[in-house]
Amino acid sequence: MTSSAESLTVERKRLYLSQVLDKSIIDGDGERVARVRDLVVRFGSDPHPPISGLLARQGRRTFFLEWSQVAELSHTGVRLATFIVNLQPFERRDSEALLRRDILDKQVIDIDGRRVVRVSDLELALVDGDYRLVGVDVSAQGMLRRLGPAAFSGRFESRHLIDWEDIESFAIDVPMVRLRVPHAGVAALHPVEIARIIESLPYRHGHEVLDALAPGVAADAVQELPPDDAANHLAGFDRARAADILDEMDPDEAADILADLPEEHAEALLALMEPDESADVRELLAYAEDSAAGLMTTDYLALPRSLTVGEGLARLRALDDPPRPLYHIYLVEAEGSNQLVGAVPLLDLVLVDPATPLVELSRFEVKSVHPDDSPREVAHTMGAYNLPDLPVLDERGNLLGIVLVDDALDAMYPDLWRHRMSERPHG
Repeated sequence: MTSSAESLTVERKRLYLSQVLDKSIIDGDGERVARVRDLVVRFGSDPHPPISGLLARQGRRTFFLEWSQVAELSHTGVRLATFIVNLQPFERRDSEALLRRDILDKQVIDIDGRRVVRVSDLELALVDGDYRLVGVDVSAQGMLRRLGPAAFSGRFESRHLIDWEDIESFAIDVPMVRLRVPHAGVAALHPVEIARIIESLPYRHGHEVLDALAPGVAADAVQELPPDDAANHLAGFDRARAADILDEMDPDEAADILADLPEEHAEALLALMEPDESADVRELLAYAEDSAAGLMTTDYLALPRSLTVGEGLARLRALDDPPRPLYHIYLVEAEGSNQLVGAVPLLDLVLVDPATPLVELSRFEVKSVHPDDSPREVAHTMGAYNLPDLPVLDERGNLLGIVLVDDALDAMYPDLWRHRMSERPHG
């Protein structure tokens, strides 16, 4: 990745926070008045926040110096522009963060790298006359620079600098900067990548990320978490927020999470969900988890056999929230019936004349499983016939739901399948 110093119009002066901390502060007469305890930055609309002041230590007293009082900042310390020092106590102002206390050694999210990293050091650069926070050092060199002898600190140049613009910190670490941490960068990632980041964080930080996401984005990410972790995070939200997320989830995934919650809590969330969504989830909760019905989803598309291809596509386009993924259109005997009579691959619908009756494209010998069949039987049938989805039928041939291939494999090989999904590239 390009260094932050290369992505900005930066004067040649560049420093690391470690080169400044605990160095001397001298006044306009050259007398040492204190040492640098910390640097303060103010977050705002600028992606590289400017230093707004510094925290100084003189004996047992700590006080704040406005940046306007500073004439020079360097690896040797701070030179003030005046010989009169106002020893005002430090009071953290809105949107201010202390680099040493709030960010150094903390975990942050590298959006570009789609990973969680720990801050070894922070890069400062002179930009248009002001020092700004421009980068994060996550390398071993950064730690050596801090811990090694001062005489050698300049030799530990890092090759692992991340532009601060690509970093998201955590509001719980920087309480006065809550509005600065909406986690918009994380929200733009793939759900698998969001889940991977959440899993690698302590619970409080992962929960903050989920809480900042829109319900639909949060739902997609929660579905990629292990069921126990997903249930823990949902239990940590207020119930209205948790219900909003559950409404956005696939019914089978929502049912799996609610099954891991205490019955009273699960019932309270079901009562807050949208009636249609709640009904679908309640139906699935009635089945044993280790059965075909326990694996299925009720999010599928069934149409009467009497429709044409054009009419079927019109109904599909009219859906506010069509099933995803959608591999087959299932055909039933009549409007309002669940009697399965066939299945049409979605691809076939876009390749034929819209006037073609759907039933002419149907595969009448549709493979299916019984609600009580085991996950192993489901996976065997799907593997033997190379099926991306598989209908679940009751004794009378009524369509109850479908099992998707990823759910079948997840049930059979949860650790292996989840690992392979997380390693799969996404566009």
